[in-house]
Amino acid sequence: MKKILWMSGLVLVLITAGYVALPFYSIEQLQRAAKMAKSDQPQVRAESIDTLERYVDFPVLRDNLKIRLQQQLRNSLSNSIPQEFDELLSAGANFFMDPLLQQFITPEGIADLLRGGEDLEAFQREIYRQGGETPDISENETSAAEENEDSWQRMGWHFTDLNHLSVEYGEHGRPELRMLMQRNGLRWQLVDIQLIGDRSGESQEWR
Repeated sequence: MKKILWMSGLVLVLITAGYVALPFYSIEQLQRAAKMAKSDQPQVRAESIDTLERYVDFPVLRDNLKIRLQQQLRNSLSNSIPQEFDELLSAGANFFMDPLLQQFITPEGIADLLRGGEDLEAFQREIYRQGGETPDISENETSAAEENEDSWQRMGWHFTDLNHLSVEYGEHGRPELRMLMQRNGLRWQLVDIQLIGDRSGESQEWR
């Protein structure tokens, strides 16, 4: 009886360890691919693209970003657009958002975001412009982003439920980017991104 209980406990520990280790492995693979994407060797860059395509669900990621942007646009124009024009507004927003997301949400774009490069600032400006908001990003901040590229660190991660986890990246103790990863079989994939642009540390609502 004791042997059965001991074996059951061991199996439970192994399952728990595997459940925690798999998302950590996926996060490490994303970070490694982001660094490799900057390599001068074409073969290394190609390998990084393959890895990013495995660990990022690009269709779901673009859809999640588009939903949030549409909501931000509605909120910013809620008092000036009649309700009967809501569908027309959504169609017009999609006309601009779809090519924008196709341009930025690529393996190369995700690699740049994870490294904290200047594309983060360009992404933020363009995304918020479509959402009706323009963040205050000075030239000094943009230059700092260029100089500090590759200086980002993973600040922490935690499970939000059994099938999702949140990962934060930043520097100097300030988170700049939050990623949501979702379990897909034995693999965890990136399905949502949130830029944390508020200097006070307050993030946008996570959806």
